Amino acid sequence: MGAARAPLQEQLSLVVVTSEEGGQMKPSDFPRDAKFHDPTTPPFRDDEGVHHIFSYADVMSVLMNRDEAFSRDPAPWLPGTGPVHMAFDFMWMIEPFTLDGEAGRHDPLRRVVEPWFKLRAVGTMEPIIRDIMVQGINDVVAKGTGEVNVATELCSRLSMRVICRLTGIEFEREQWMREKLDEFNQATWDNCPPQWDVQAYFWQLIAKRLARPQDELLDILVQAWTEGAIDDHELIGYLYGFSAAGTDTTGASLANTFTYLAEFDLLDYARSIQGDEEAVGMLIEEILRFGTPFPMKPLYVCKDSQFGDLKVPAESVLGVWFAAANRDEAVNGGDADGADPNLFDPKRSPNKHIALGRGKHYCLGKDLAKLEMKILLEESLRRLPELQMDATKPFRRYGGIVDSVTDAHFTFDQEQAERIKAGEREPTPVA
Repeated sequence: MGAARAPLQEQLSLVVVTSEEGGQMKPSDFPRDAKFHDPTTPPFRDDEGVHHIFSYADVMSVLMNRDEAFSRDPAPWLPGTGPVHMAFDFMWMIEPFTLDGEAGRHDPLRRVVEPWFKLRAVGTMEPIIRDIMVQGINDVVAKGTGEVNVATELCSRLSMRVICRLTGIEFEREQWMREKLDEFNQATWDNCPPQWDVQAYFWQLIAKRLARPQDELLDILVQAWTEGAIDDHELIGYLYGFSAAGTDTTGASLANTFTYLAEFDLLDYARSIQGDEEAVGMLIEEILRFGTPFPMKPLYVCKDSQFGDLKVPAESVLGVWFAAANRDEAVNGGDADGADPNLFDPKRSPNKHIALGRGKHYCLGKDLAKLEMKILLEESLRRLPELQMDATKPFRRYGGIVDSVTDAHFTFDQEQAERIKAGEREPTPVA
């Protein structure tokens, strides 16, 4: 399996790219070879032995995985010696079955936290998310420049602070945690840092929560650990996994929210539908579909499989391209009047995208992520009047495990924003 590591790292490497014309990159530009964004690309095996699939039907068959032919378990790819990073103990790397055919830990792990996400995530977190968002906007307005890099000053900050609140990470550790996540995302399978300092910090958080319970998500995890439902590795894996999943993928979708609306001249449309839950919901689903933040998942092939004319033998690696599947006509409007799936359509309905997965691994935090996107739109469009993209400054996106935005510069009416800020009570600081 050693040969499979190189192409996966190359295809998911963190490299800034520009548009094919050599000009400034647009938000809708795909930061890698266009064939990985095309659902009509025939399944193929690359020069290093990795197989790739692209159509909605093929990707869905793998996601449903009814005959347990594919596994997210990275063990066959990892070095045979040395520590395994805590991220590999999170649910995204664990199946309901093992490679040996035994029962896996995915379902028990999911049952620990699923009730909280289903019953409490949105209701508990909405006022917290709104306060975090308002504080971030007020900090932008306080600069007095009428300018904002929405990627770093609003989107990344919002997603990181929400996860900090969920996992008990202190806000003063926000930047440090961001750097640690970047360190992991830029590592290779062969040289993944163990990040002992992050593990030590997580154990400090757990000790504090044992002494002072607060009835939050972290407390659910700690209780499951004290009761023996999860072990040490799984507890730390939860904390790291939630930190990464909730900041990287959600942060990318938050940035896409601003930049797609600006590129396709839909900021006024977004302002006009505020308060219309159905219209805002359709817009958010289209942002997720059009800009799939997690473009591809590599899977280990447990059983000989076939996609079209491509035979995929057991013990090989399969690249499952969500970004391409979401452009398939199968996720179009579903009728003759449906918009071209390569177009951004804020009114697309139905919208059968798989940006948040499907089947056993359907994203637990989907409702929380959509809530963050909704609040981002509401508060930003109201508190930053005349918000528009600054065409004089570059837009940059990194094509990696997550297609993250690092530079998305906007301007707004500073005087109006100050009047809005002055006319409202300051939000209670979120600790």
